[in-house]
Amino acid sequence: MPLIRYNSIAQTSSPDKLQGINIVAPASGKLEIITNPALLSLGEGVVIKVESHHVIAPINGTVMEVIPAHGKIIVQAKNKLKFLLQLPSTYIEHLGLGIKILPAKGALVAAGDTLMTLDLYKIQQHMKPVLLEFLCLDVTPFRRVQVPHKAVEVGKDIVFSLVPLPPKK
Repeated sequence: MPLIRYNSIAQTSSPDKLQGINIVAPASGKLEIITNPALLSLGEGVVIKVESHHVIAPINGTVMEVIPAHGKIIVQAKNKLKFLLQLPSTYIEHLGLGIKILPAKGALVAAGDTLMTLDLYKIQQHMKPVLLEFLCLDVTPFRRVQVPHKAVEVGKDIVFSLVPLPPKK
């Protein structure tokens, strides 16, 4: 039976104190740690107030799911760790207006590859600010998710660091 967490394990941290697996920012913008219980039931992560037109792959992996109308992509690493990138579920009523998803389901992507392009002008007609939810879907092997920055630049800054649980003796 998987471990169920009732409290978020994400916390702010100093960039020089990161200890785990560093995940690069998939988009540029300001960050907020996810506190929405519905999203926390999926995993841990951040919401990015998007300021860039490109959303990139944060890891090397395989595209497991694509829903263009929702702006949703799930990428899985070789170690089976999955990451979800999506616009808020309320945006689905706009049928993907301003969203162009590039890879198809099953495609291999490298860290830094463009996953989707966003026409911020079109999206902002229906959602201000433009938000991107970025979550690690299975955090059971991790003790903590460290968020070192309040704002990130796509492909350059660490959006969060996954700190593993200590090995079992």
